[in-house]
Amino acid sequence: MKRLIAVLWMISTLAVGIVWAQSFPPNEAGVTMGHWHLNTRDVEANKKIFVAMGGTAIKSGNFEVVKFPGVAVYLHLNQGAPAPTGGTVETVVNHVGFIVQNVQQSTAKWKAAGVPVLPGTNGRADQAFVVRMN
Repeated sequence: MKRLIAVLWMISTLAVGIVWAQSFPPNEAGVTMGHWHLNTRDVEANKKIFVAMGGTAIKSGNFEVVKFPGVAVYLHLNQGAPAPTGGTVETVVNHVGFIVQNVQQSTAKWKAAGVPVLPGTNGRADQAFVVRMN
């Protein structure tokens, strides 16, 4: 009987973990991101940027998390680990894109919140780059 209870407990624990890991439904192409872990040298600065972009800040265990529709961004700097020193330009993951309804309105809102925003590539009005300045 103890063994049966232990097995049922283990199965229920795994089921809860699976449900949490799949918190966002796939899009029409069957793809979902779920979450993104971002190692950062300044958790608070990045949290400010993501909240200004419309995310909701929460605390989850040791992580500062900013939730958006369809993805949760986990911000952290591992204890004892050196802070990241490089940017993203010319790296494997150059940038991460967010879709907004109106780029100009969103850019004005982000700038008003103190978030650095760069213009789109080649003067494109349909894109902008939110950056963290050193």
